[in-house]
Amino acid sequence: MPLSREFKELVVARAEKDSEFRRALITEALNMILRGEIAAGRLMIRDYINATGSMNAIATKLKKQKPAIARMLGPKGNPTLESFIPVVQACAEREHIELSVCEGRCSA
Repeated sequence: MPLSREFKELVVARAEKDSEFRRALITEALNMILRGEIAAGRLMIRDYINATGSMNAIATKLKKQKPAIARMLGPKGNPTLESFIPVVQACAEREHIELSVCEGRCSA
């Protein structure tokens, strides 16, 4: 089921104001991927990029074309780790977060 315009606007508005929300989108996307929900996690990274309007900056940073990144993160995307991880790292850098894996619940 496609997302409604109202929902998309709500996500964008929240992302503009709430840095914790933006960081949570990235973190939850990676947790989903690690749990095997690869497509959902990839789409959540796309949602983060769309909500923050960061596609141009990420494409420039990675020296990739915007359409290539959009296809990679789209519903039929099948990126390699070599192409996906730099996108995730660029998102994390925008939010000034360091990503790591820990067992159970991570302590700050």
